[in-house]
Amino acid sequence: MRKCLLLSLTILTLAAAKPAAAAPYQPELWVSQEQGWVIQTGLCDRELCGYLVEYNSAHAGTPGYAPMDTHNPDPAQRVKPLCGLMLMGGFKAPKQPGADWEGGWVYDPESGQTYSGTISTADADIVKLRGYVGLPLFGRTLILHRATDVALRCTAPNGG
Repeated sequence: MRKCLLLSLTILTLAAAKPAAAAPYQPELWVSQEQGWVIQTGLCDRELCGYLVEYNSAHAGTPGYAPMDTHNPDPAQRVKPLCGLMLMGGFKAPKQPGADWEGGWVYDPESGQTYSGTISTADADIVKLRGYVGLPLFGRTLILHRATDVALRCTAPNGG
């Protein structure tokens, strides 16, 4: 799959590193070192979700350049900027410590596809985000690393 799927998987993986018993959930930053994406995770209606807050771009030095969600299957959404885009959601906290976050979805803006997802914890600072179609066997895993801060954050045209 593409870089965005990897980014989405990374976000999911990062969310899995947070213990289920922790309340309230504090927003966290997760980085896909391979893609250069940064996802901020948090709770959305009691489920884990994540938004794109930084990414590498071939046009990074171009003033005013803001990549859009051009591959979205909904034509009305194609004018939305990637910055601040929700890339994952619906992940339910594990009932037992160390179990996977399940029931979630991951959106890949490079293909416009949405995949089922799970997040498992490798250790306190690394999660594995798995995006798949049908069965987890038919998917791909993205490794995400916890970040304490991001030097730069993308800026959506409307302040997002």
